[in-house]
Amino acid sequence: MGMAGRMMLGGMGDDAKAYDHRIARRLLAYLLPHRRRLVVVFVLVVLAAGAANAGPLLLKIGIDDGICGGALDCSDLTQVQGNGGLLAIVGMVYIGTLGLMWALNYFQVLITAAIGQASLRQLRNDMFAKLQRLSLSYFSRHPLGAVMSRITNDVDVISEFVTLGVTSLVGDVVMLVIIVGMMFGLDWRLALVSLAVMPLMWLASRVFSNWARNAFRQVRSTVGDVYGNLQESIDGVRTAQSFVREDRNAAAFERTNRQNVDASVRAGAIVSAFIPVVDTISALATALVIVVGGMFVINGEMGIGTLVAFIALIARFFTPIQQLTRFYNQLQSTMAAGEKIFELIDEPLDVEDRSDAQALPQIQGRVEFDNVTFGYNGTNVLHDISFDVEPGQRVALVGPTGAGKTTTVNLLARFYEAGRGEIRIDGVPLDSVTQDSLRGQMGIVPQDSYLFSGTIRENIAFARPYATDEQVVEAAEAVGAHDFIQRMPEGYDTDVRERGARLSVGQRQLICFARALLADPRLLILDEATSSVDAHTEQIIQRGLDRLMAGRTSFVIAHRLATVRGADLILVFQDGQIVERGGHDELLEAGGLYYQLYTTGFPGDETPEQTTATETMVLNRRMWM
Repeated sequence: MGMAGRMMLGGMGDDAKAYDHRIARRLLAYLLPHRRRLVVVFVLVVLAAGAANAGPLLLKIGIDDGICGGALDCSDLTQVQGNGGLLAIVGMVYIGTLGLMWALNYFQVLITAAIGQASLRQLRNDMFAKLQRLSLSYFSRHPLGAVMSRITNDVDVISEFVTLGVTSLVGDVVMLVIIVGMMFGLDWRLALVSLAVMPLMWLASRVFSNWARNAFRQVRSTVGDVYGNLQESIDGVRTAQSFVREDRNAAAFERTNRQNVDASVRAGAIVSAFIPVVDTISALATALVIVVGGMFVINGEMGIGTLVAFIALIARFFTPIQQLTRFYNQLQSTMAAGEKIFELIDEPLDVEDRSDAQALPQIQGRVEFDNVTFGYNGTNVLHDISFDVEPGQRVALVGPTGAGKTTTVNLLARFYEAGRGEIRIDGVPLDSVTQDSLRGQMGIVPQDSYLFSGTIRENIAFARPYATDEQVVEAAEAVGAHDFIQRMPEGYDTDVRERGARLSVGQRQLICFARALLADPRLLILDEATSSVDAHTEQIIQRGLDRLMAGRTSFVIAHRLATVRGADLILVFQDGQIVERGGHDELLEAGGLYYQLYTTGFPGDETPEQTTATETMVLNRRMWM
C-alpha cells in the first residue's frame, strides 16, 4: 500500500459505531427541506404496504366464504354451497391490489430518488465549499485519494441509504405492523405461536450483525487503501515509468485491491449466510402453525382459509425482518461514511477570519514582518523574521532548500497563520482583515504552473472572468505569450486539457504570468516562477516580468541572476532566519552566504558585455536552492 493510503487510514478517523444519533440527525437535516414530499412518500409507502398484504386476507375470504360457503367443515365440498360470484370478485380485487401496489411503488421510488439526489447534491456542495476554505496545511496532512474518497465513495454509500434505506425502513416497519395486526385479527392463538420463534430471530440477527459490522468496517478501510494507492500511482506515473516500476506498482495495487475484494467477499458471505438462517426460522414458524392450526381445523375451531392465510402471512412476516437486518448493516456502513464526511465538514480552519475582520482598503504595498515565528507540527521553520519593504520595491528571497523562503511568502498570502509576531500591510495587521480582501489585491505565480481544464482564454481570465478579449490579448502580449498562442490550433480558444497537458512547461508559465498581469495586483509573489523555462524563453518573459512588477511590491523567490540583480532588496535565508540583507553589489562585497551561493549557483542570462569578469564565470550556473 502506498504512503497516501497509509496516511488516509491514520488521518481520516476510525469507522463509526453502529449508530450515532448525531450523525443520523445531521444526515436527516439534509432531507428536511423536502419534508412535504417526504410526507407524500410515507403515505405512498403505507398504502403500498397495505395493498401488498391484502393477498392473505383475500385468500381467506376466497377459501372460507367463496369455496366453503362459510362452513368450518370443508372436508366434503359436495356438502357445502360455494359462491362463485364472490370468488370472481376476490380474484379481481387481488389483481387490482397488485396493480395498485406496483403503481404506488413506482411513484414512491420516483419521488424518493428526486429527494435523495437533491439532498446529496447539497451535501456535495457543502463538502466542496469546505474544501475551498481549508488551509494548505489540511491538504499536506491528507492526500488527494483520501479526500476524493470522501466526496465519491462515502457519498455514494449515503446515497444508497437515503434513496433506498430510509423508505425501506418505513415500509418494512409498516408492513410488520400490518402483518402482526392481521395475525391477531385472524386468530390470536396462532399469532402467539407464530411469534414464539422471535427470540431465535433476535439472537441470529444479533450474532450476524456483529459479524457484519466488523466485516463492513474492514471493507471501508480497504476502500480507502485502494483510493490512496490509486491516487499516488497516477500522480507518480512518470516517476514509475522512469525507474521501470510499472510491474512492481501494479503488484502493489493488486495486493491492495485483493484485500478490498477479500473484505467485500467476506462481508457478502456473512450477509448471504443470514438468508438461509431466516428461511430456517421461517420454516420452523410455518411448521408450528401447520401443526397447531391443523389441530384447530380438525377440531372445527378454525376454517381452513384462516390457516392458509396464516401460512401466507408467516412467509411475508420474515421478509421485512430480514430486510431490517440488512438495513442495520447498511446503517453501520452509512454511519462510517457519515462520520468521515462530517469530519471533513467540521475540520477546523487553521486560517479563519475574525468576527470583527474588516475589508482591507486599496493598498499601497508597504509590507512589514515583525519578529515572525512559524512552525509545522510543533517544529519551527521560521525564527524571528523581521524586515520592511517599501511600496513598489522588488524583494528577492534566496537561500538553500528548506531555508524558509516559500513559507515566508505563504505567510504573507495568509495561507498559514503566523505563530508569533505580526505581519502588516500598510500598517494593517493581516489577521485583522478578511482573506478575500487581502488575496484580491495579490497576484501569485507558483513554481507549479497550474492550469485548469478549459481554454487558454479562460485560464488567463481566471481571476477576472469578465475581462474583455482585448484585455486578455494585451496581458498575453505583455508577457510574450501571444505569439505561441496564435500558433495553437484554435488560438485563445484552444483547450489546454487537464492541468494544461497540451502545453509545455514554459508555455504554462507564460500563461500564468499573463493571468497574474490581468489580475492587476498591488502585491506580487513569484515563487520560483521562472525555474522551468529555458534561457531563451526567460529572455522573452523577462520584459514581461518587468512590466508585471512595475509599480508593484514584488516578492520573488529568486532562481535567476537577472531577477536577483534587479531586486531592490535581497533577503538571504538560512535555517529559517535572515542571515543577510541588502543589494546585489553590497552582498557580494560582504563575502558571506550570498557570495557563496552566487559563485556556486546562479545561472546567467545576460550577455558577457553586461557582466563583470567574475559574473561571466557563472553565467550558466544554477543557484543552490
